[in-house]
Amino acid sequence: MRSLRSAWRIAQVVALLLAAAIDFFLRPARSAVEGAEKLHRYCRRIVRALGVEWSVEGISPDAGAVVSNHLSYVDILLYASIRPFIMVAKAEVRGWPGIGWLTRQAGTVYVVRGGGPATYPEVNRAMAQAYRSGLPVLFFPEGTTTDGSEVLSFRRGLFHSVFNEDVALHAAALSYSCDDQNVSLADDVYWWGDALLAPHLWRLAGARGVRATVRFGRAVEERDDRFVLSQQARLQVAEMHAELSFAAPGVMHANEIELVEAL
Repeated sequence: MRSLRSAWRIAQVVALLLAAAIDFFLRPARSAVEGAEKLHRYCRRIVRALGVEWSVEGISPDAGAVVSNHLSYVDILLYASIRPFIMVAKAEVRGWPGIGWLTRQAGTVYVVRGGGPATYPEVNRAMAQAYRSGLPVLFFPEGTTTDGSEVLSFRRGLFHSVFNEDVALHAAALSYSCDDQNVSLADDVYWWGDALLAPHLWRLAGARGVRATVRFGRAVEERDDRFVLSQQARLQVAEMHAELSFAAPGVMHANEIELVEAL
């Protein structure tokens, strides 16, 4: 049954991605805003097709910057399901077959990891254009996905643009839970470390009762120091993530499963 569920859900996701690609090809977005709005509609359907239910707490900002913790590739689909965002992604995404082309249509800003100061001018120009679109700009300052045990220190590079463009910065946090007794949140829902995409997607699509909660917090008040701004944002994200994180009944994390197997 689990294999059938995985196959059916992934088939739906592939069909929706193909439909989105055809739609964008036949009716190209005239702006990043139009592209993000169109992608928003498809992402809502893709998240449902994956079997992930979601809820939102707080009010999503209409503009400015939004920072969040990062647990999986599903995070991007999830936020795009809530409302249109201009996303910030690692540069490698631009080269992914199909996905890279789709994200370009929605005005995604691509950042070279570890690019250093030499990349700042280009990134700052792209971020400025994104902010001026009128949509909120979402980025994940941890710079990687995690197993959900903590919120990593925030990389400060993208916080330059918050000051340069004098935009508000809002914190957000997300967490997942699952009713499936055979699911490990850390291994089957979160996507991190050296996990391969295809096997993980197969396991995720086969899981039952996966739920995501996104909470939008208040604006971060620091307006003078990039380092302090990133610290305050991380503290608020970590606090919200801790409040959202809980073990759903019957769900064991990876270390708990290993303990049971050892016994």
